[in-house]
Amino acid sequence: MTGRPSLRFLALIAGMALSGCTYGLDLVPEDKGLPRPSRSVAREILRSLQEREPRVTGLQAVLDLTVRREGTLEHRQEAAAIRRPDLIRLESIGWGGFTSLVIVSDGRRLIAHALLQNLFVEGSATPENVARVTGFHVAPAHLVRLLLGLPPLAVRLDTAELYGPDSERAYLVREQDSPFTQRLWLADDDLSLLRGELYDRTSLRLRFRYGPAAGGLGTLFLEEPVKRTAVEVSYRSYTLNPELPRELFHLPQPSQGARVVDLDTGAAQFLGLP
Repeated sequence: MTGRPSLRFLALIAGMALSGCTYGLDLVPEDKGLPRPSRSVAREILRSLQEREPRVTGLQAVLDLTVRREGTLEHRQEAAAIRRPDLIRLESIGWGGFTSLVIVSDGRRLIAHALLQNLFVEGSATPENVARVTGFHVAPAHLVRLLLGLPPLAVRLDTAELYGPDSERAYLVREQDSPFTQRLWLADDDLSLLRGELYDRTSLRLRFRYGPAAGGLGTLFLEEPVKRTAVEVSYRSYTLNPELPRELFHLPQPSQGARVVDLDTGAAQFLGLP
């Protein structure tokens, strides 16, 4: 399987400028009529979410991706290795098991090597540089958490706002970690994460939801709001909390022959890696 970079399909982030909005919390004001649980109930729910954080620290998996966009349907397969808080390695698996593209981040640097084109790009692991490589504005840490079944931002007891349950029997949690803000919907019975949205100061960047899970990781659905692109990420096989060496998240520059692009110069626009 060959094609466009894995990170593009896992991130699925697009710019959607909302004129006049300067701060993420103001993009979608919550309905004043939403119910609010008592302080003790709210703290218990938020504490339960916090307690889930240490249970999963990493993942090694083979992912099946179904990509729907502009009337087309594509199937792709990726090998993924991730470790919290922000280490990620994605490899596009081609025909015969050949790796056509490798993207890694160690939390500080973002590197991609398109092997067929011998194109090597590197820069700081910022949302801006992720966008330069893939067209999508998202931090590597957000992808790590989503693939582990966690919300993009950690929920904190002292800053999160809780509403509900609503008519659909879901709680709404709002959390901010500047410049990002997330909205999460949780089932009122077991507090499982149903769906969510991620904003920056000006835009809705990502919608996501999880399919039912029978004691494991459920299918992850990602939606890019503007271009109407949808990606379904299912886990063909996976191991939770494996021992992953940090060296796995480094990628050396080819010794010769590769076209090298420095993302931090700002000169590189959307590269459109295959």
